[in-house]
Amino acid sequence: MTSPSVDNAILQLKAEIIAQDWRLSPKRVKQLEAAFCCLLEHFKTRKAIHGMLVMADNVLRYVNTHGTSPPATIDFLKEAMAHVVSCHEELVDDASQEEAIFRSLFAHFSVLKEKIVQQSVVPVPVVAPSAPGLSSPPAVEQKKEGEGDPLSTLHQLIEEFKNSLLSIGDIGLPLCQSLDLWLHSPAVVALLTGEPLADCPAIEERPLAPRDFCPATHVRIVRVGGLSVALESDLIALVRPLKPSQTAHYLQVGSVPLGDFSRFWLKLSQLFSGSLSLVKERVLRELSLPLILPQGPEFSDAPPRVFSTLVVISHGNWHGALACEAVGEIDRIMSQVSKQQNGDLAGTAYLDDGEQFPLLDPLCMLRREGLLVMR
Repeated sequence: MTSPSVDNAILQLKAEIIAQDWRLSPKRVKQLEAAFCCLLEHFKTRKAIHGMLVMADNVLRYVNTHGTSPPATIDFLKEAMAHVVSCHEELVDDASQEEAIFRSLFAHFSVLKEKIVQQSVVPVPVVAPSAPGLSSPPAVEQKKEGEGDPLSTLHQLIEEFKNSLLSIGDIGLPLCQSLDLWLHSPAVVALLTGEPLADCPAIEERPLAPRDFCPATHVRIVRVGGLSVALESDLIALVRPLKPSQTAHYLQVGSVPLGDFSRFWLKLSQLFSGSLSLVKERVLRELSLPLILPQGPEFSDAPPRVFSTLVVISHGNWHGALACEAVGEIDRIMSQVSKQQNGDLAGTAYLDDGEQFPLLDPLCMLRREGLLVMR
C-alpha cells in the first residue's frame, strides 16, 4: 500500500503526461520537483525506476533554466514520467523488465544530451546593412567540404584523452573525474557555448551527498564496466588473471566453471577465501558461477569484448564472477563514505590517502545475477 504522498505524486505525474500545454510554469515546475523528490525516496530500492526519476529530474531542471529548447526535452520528460507511472501500477515488480525500460530510456537520454550540446552552439548570423553607407559584418566563412564541426572535434579529442587517462591504471580515474568536473563547470560550459555564465548550469549538476565516517575498511580498486571503482576486500574470494581465449569463452557462455581452476596437487577449496572455501570439494568442481556485469548510468552499456582478470565475489551464500579490466595489487583503506545509490554503485568511497572512487555494491549485483550456494 503506497502512502498518500506517493499517490499524490503519481497523480501529479499523470496530470503532466496528459497536459496539452507543454509550457511549464514555475508553479508546475515546483509541483513536479516535489513529486520527483517524494518518488526518488519511495523508489530508492528499485534501482531502475530510481534511475529513470534521476534522469527526469535532471531534464526538468534544465527545462526550468533554459525553457523547452530543444522541444525534445519535454518529449523525454513525458516519456520518463509515463514509464515511472507504468512501473508503479504493475501488479508484480519485475526487475528485469524495469531494467530493460531503464536502458531504453537511458539511450534516449544520451541522444537528448547530444542534441542539447549541438544546439547550444549558435552560428553568427549575417546582418543586412540597415542604411546606405553601412557595411555588413563579414559573413561567416563557409566550411570546406569534409571539414568537421570544431565543437564535435573537440568533444572527440576530449573523449580520446579521457580514455587514455583511464587506460593508465588507478591514477587515471581521479584525473578523469577532475577533468569531467572542470568540463561541466559553469565557466567552461559558458566558454564552449557562448551563453552567459549565469545561464549555464550543468544539466547533471546535483548536490553532493554528505560524508559519513566509517570503520577503517580494506578496499581494492578494480576497473570494471569501463569504470574504476572501490570494492570491499572482504568480499573478494579469488583474483585470477586470465588468457584472452579464456575470457572470450566466458563472455560467450556467460558463466565461469570453477573446475577450470582445479589442480591435482591442490584442493579447489584452498584457492578461495570466505564461504566458498567451506563448500564441499565435489560441489565446487561441478559449480559454474554466473559472469556478472555491473549496471547503471555510470557503466558502459556494451559488454566488454575481452577482460584480463576474473574476480570472484561472495557475500554470505551468494557468489558470482566479476569481469574486470584491471585489479589493484594492494588493499587501500576507506575511512569515509557518502551513500547515494546509483545503479550498482552504493555511493562514493573516500580513502585515507585523499583519493575517492565510486563504491561498488556487490550485494545488489549478486541478488540480481548471482548464484545461491548452501553449504
